[in-house]
Amino acid sequence: ASLKDYLFYEEPGVTLYCGDCREVLPLVESVEAIITDPVWPNATPELQGSDDPLALFSEAAKLFPMLCRRLVVQLGCDSDPRFLGGVPGELPFFRVCWLEYVRPHYKGRLLYTGDIAYVFGEPPPARAGRTVLPGRIIQRLNKFRAETKEHPAPRQFEHVRWLVGWYCDESVLDPFCGTGTTLAAAKDAGISAIGIEIESKYCEIAVKRLRQE
Repeated sequence: ASLKDYLFYEEPGVTLYCGDCREVLPLVESVEAIITDPVWPNATPELQGSDDPLALFSEAAKLFPMLCRRLVVQLGCDSDPRFLGGVPGELPFFRVCWLEYVRPHYKGRLLYTGDIAYVFGEPPPARAGRTVLPGRIIQRLNKFRAETKEHPAPRQFEHVRWLVGWYCDESVLDPFCGTGTTLAAAKDAGISAIGIEIESKYCEIAVKRLRQE
């Protein structure tokens, strides 16, 4: 198979592939950073890979050191961080980032206050306005809220845009891109982006969002 077999959408600076990331990743070019929200330990059953998310992530993560200098993995505050044991040692842990919601909600007895991003690999080089790297953002906006209702685990655009802005300068890859939040954030920031998503229905939503941009 070649990348053309998986190509779903392309525009200047943005490419989206539809397929299993474990098959597509060996074919794509390297990027500066991978920023992703993989199928997580307690994922909803309707997501492909939810039957064994650790195996899925571990198999994909084996390829990450050959593809990027930096990895950012976003998980919910109720996801077991031991899941990240699948990250290869070639990408050493750097820091945790707290992605807080302006309006928390309840999940049983849990007050769901936001997501957590785990950063691995080389920190981005220092530049004006980025000599130190922060670890906290409180979401204020709900950009793309209507479009992401069709996914069982939508990410806040503002959180992802913040991660892209602080941890990426040139190019980003999201191997579990869902409805394209990382792609939209990268496009908004003027950074080239590659997305991989296994379900065509989510690829279609991602394309709609990108075209609206």
